[in-house]
Amino acid sequence: MPALVATHHETHIKAYYQHLIIDNGLKKIQAVCAVMRKLLHAIHGMLKTNKTFEGARFYSLPLQANSLDIL
Repeated sequence: MPALVATHHETHIKAYYQHLIIDNGLKKIQAVCAVMRKLLHAIHGMLKTNKTFEGARFYSLPLQANSLDIL
């Protein structure tokens, strides 16, 4: 359940979830399992290093072509 909630409410996790479905062609349940596993690794790292969650370390948002300022 935490993976499902995170895919709806956290932008970096949502982008990772969509990347798995669109770019890698995974089924939705496979993508949720991948997010779940990655969240477990992130939580373990957070507890081990005593740091807070950083979405940018979870998944870097890709640059969009319309957001680039090309002169």
